[in-house]
Parts: sequence; structure tokens; C-alpha cells
Amino acid sequence: MKMKTDPMLIFEHHPVYIDGKKFRKEHWEALARYNTDNDGRFFTLLPDGVKFNQFVGVIQVGNLTIEILPKIGSKAVTRNEKKKWQSVLIDMLRECRWMNLYHSEKASLRFKPNSILEAYLEIFLKECEDLVRVGLIKKYHPRIDNLPVLKGKLLVNLQFTKNIVHKERFYSSFSTYDRDNIYNKILLKTLKLIPSLSQSPYLKDKVQTLILSFPELEDIKVSGLTFQRLHYDRKSASYREAMQIAAMLLLNYRPDITSGNNNILALLFDMNDLWEEYITNQIRKFLLPSWNIEVQRQKTFWQQDKTNRYKLIIPDIVIKNDKKVALVIDTKWKIPQDNIPADPDLKQMYVYNEYWEGINSILLYPRLKYSEEVLYHGGYFLNGDGKKCGVAKISVLDQRSEKLYPYLGKKIVKFAKIIFQENEALKKAKTIL
Repeated sequence: MKMKTDPMLIFEHHPVYIDGKKFRKEHWEALARYNTDNDGRFFTLLPDGVKFNQFVGVIQVGNLTIEILPKIGSKAVTRNEKKKWQSVLIDMLRECRWMNLYHSEKASLRFKPNSILEAYLEIFLKECEDLVRVGLIKKYHPRIDNLPVLKGKLLVNLQFTKNIVHKERFYSSFSTYDRDNIYNKILLKTLKLIPSLSQSPYLKDKVQTLILSFPELEDIKVSGLTFQRLHYDRKSASYREAMQIAAMLLLNYRPDITSGNNNILALLFDMNDLWEEYITNQIRKFLLPSWNIEVQRQKTFWQQDKTNRYKLIIPDIVIKNDKKVALVIDTKWKIPQDNIPADPDLKQMYVYNEYWEGINSILLYPRLKYSEEVLYHGGYFLNGDGKKCGVAKISVLDQRSEKLYPYLGKKIVKFAKIIFQENEALKKAKTIL
């Protein structure tokens, strides 16, 4: 088996080309098949390479691991600079609960993952260790067997056909209570997959130790439906997080049926969705009393006469003070040229202002360079009602630590409060006049 090398660190929307060393033609061919299976969603195929789309995360092809990092760090040149953005991405995933925060922090004290994938594997193994320590759950399940004693219900037809000579045996149907259940089978299947995903001696030793703690269980085929059918009760609730990571690993793993050398595992996340959820979580941390936040709340925008065909509008975030709309936010994971929004984005915000009866809306963009405040470039809709839509940029990284800025949400809430108070004062002045 070829040893896996350090991951290639690439940024969103950047290409990687066949070089005959790290990224070879066989890797390109495997990705081409994967691309076809996924309708070109994650990357664009080039004649001599691939160009990644707006997805971040990790894709592993055989012995090659490629990590796609947030594009705002794309000016990073050295590997250490790029590793900083690897940490930023992991922290964003943790904050959004797309990666278990508590276990990741504990794991980082003992094991420094070489890639985002290994960080997920460490979390999964820690979950399995906890489950084994407490005791793998047991479930009742039906069983049919030919026993020396009668147990459960005698299957008369099988008794006559199978035991006509051995009358001392009983073909019975009964229930047994043991660890042979779908939850443990999924865990074991995932554990057996891990050695093919990582060459870390630390992780491989953990896997071998854990496998010895499991009974012999048959291998199973899994699909999305397998995980949808899982029911979590008092006993199985502790399996939930392990099952989530197992689903990520098993459902995103594509064996290479042509040569068996370039299996693919892809854990990829839409950076636009991640940015929106990250901003939402940060705002929730610092919401003021009597203020609330609505996320992805939809309204009907257009409907065809006498039919059920309609179009919806769904702003990312609406911040309210009691029942009054303070600010409508649409998150954008890109950098606007000359601080001028794209036409479709502006038209979208105009509709949001009208339908949510708001006065202010902003298009919220990330900012790489640190700033104490939200950098705001104001703008007005010239329709006579004084409604505003501005461009706002907020710092992603802390100035000193170069990690995620912990008070990002506080800045946004403060900004929303100032704008709301200004608008209320303006309304009051107009009423007096």
C-alpha cells in the first residue's frame, strides 16, 4: 500500500493540475468519474486538472488528499499560512456544530490531525471509545435456530423436514437480546473503513483496539435510507453523533471498482451555507433582551392564478426588536468589486425590505483585514420611501491570534441596534413635523 502524503491545500475556485507527482492522471480519471456521478456539482473538470467550486472540505482519492480552504485566504503562499486557513475552516465547522466542538477540543490536546478528514476520524473514534466504555447497546431481534432445547416457538414444518432423524433437536423461532443490532453494525463497518482512509499510526492503533471490543457482526450495505430509519430512544441516544459521522464517511465513500486503487471519499460543504450559519450562530450569542432573530423564514412572493404554483422569498436573517424589523441581512461569501453589489443581489434586498416592512437591509461580506467596527457603505433605493440597502464587511479573524474573531456577532448586533435607533429617531422627527 502506498503511504498517504501530506494533503494538498487548495482554495475555493482554484485549479489543481496534473503534475505527474502528487496529482497524477489516475487521480484525474477517478475525479472525472466522481464528477459525472455528482453532475459536476463540486468542481469543474479541466483537460489537465480540476477547478474547485464554492465547496470547502476534503476530498481523498487513493493516496492523495486534497483540502479545499476558504477563498478569502487565497493570498496565502507558504504551507504554514495555508495551514492557518485549515484551522479557520475547522473552527467554523465546530462553531456551526458540523464538527463536534467538545470532542474536537479534547482531541486536539492529544492528537494534532494532519487534515480535516483526520479531525473527523478522531471525533468518531472518541465517540466509539465512550460507547464501548459505557457498554454497547443490546437490542431484541428475532432469530431462528436448530437447538438442543426448545426455546420460543417450535417451527413445525422445519422440525419435520430438518429433524426427522435428530428428534433430540428443536427448530425454534425466538427473540434474543444481544449486541447484534444495526447501530453496532454501522459502527463496526465504519471502524473497518478507517485504516483505508488514514495512515496515522495513532488512529490505526485506536481502530484495532476498538474492533476487539465488538462481537462478530455481519457486514451490511448502507444507504441514506439506513440512517433515516434509525430511531433514537433512551438507550440509543448516545449513538447519535457517532451515527452522524458514520453517515458522512460511509455515504460519501466511493470505492474504485475499476482498479481498486483510487477510492474516493469527499466531505465537502457549501461555503455559502457555512458562512450563513456561522453568522447566524454568532448573532444568537449576543442578542439583546426583547430582540430576536428569524432565519430562512419564507413568504409567498408570486402565485399563478388558480394553481398551487408559486415562488417564495427567503431572506437569510431578519433581526427584530420586539415585533419591529431592525435589520434584514443577506450573507454573501464573496468580495464585491468597488463595494458595489451585483444587480440581482440588490433587487433581492429591495424585495426583502418591502415584504418584511423593514427600512434597512445589508449585504454582509467577509473581511480579511481586521477592523474594530463593521465597515458599512450605505446605499438607498430611489423610490421615495427612504429604504436603505448597504454593503457591510465584517472581520473574520482576530487581529492578534489570527483565529476566528470571537465577538463578530456582538459587532453585528451593535450595528443593528445603532441603525434601528437612528430609524426610530427619524420616524419620530417626521411625525412631529
